[in-house]
Amino acid sequence: MVASASAVDKLDVHDAWVREAPPKTSVMAAYLTLHNPSSRVYTLTSLSSPDFNRVEMHRTEQHDGMSKMLPVPQVILNGKDHISFQPGGMHLMLMNPKKRLRAGDNITLTLFFTDKHSTKSSMEISLPVKKATTNTKQHNSHPHQH
Repeated sequence: MVASASAVDKLDVHDAWVREAPPKTSVMAAYLTLHNPSSRVYTLTSLSSPDFNRVEMHRTEQHDGMSKMLPVPQVILNGKDHISFQPGGMHLMLMNPKKRLRAGDNITLTLFFTDKHSTKSSMEISLPVKKATTNTKQHNSHPHQH
């Protein structure tokens, strides 16, 4: 993990991975847990990746037996807290991969933050592409809407 500002280098990233998708898939999902051991509050405002045209934060909600994906404009990471992007909950949508990504590949993701003083910072991380396991909820295995 590489941080471009000294403030966010105190954030920890755990369990970061991207779900391998079938060929010609235009959307992939990524998951991770961000832990803030400091007392500062950070707001995750956006993400980008050189491997995708667009990266968005989404959350899954159930409505009338159907999963619906809703955009999340920003996420607040309080001091001494963590946030999880995980299957079936809040997750990252990686739109239009620039090349076919298979299990064993890695992608680069940049997370952009602001703090209470509107100071901007960013953090670059690498996420492995992995096959989804049978005990992991499949992102595309249930009806859903974006």
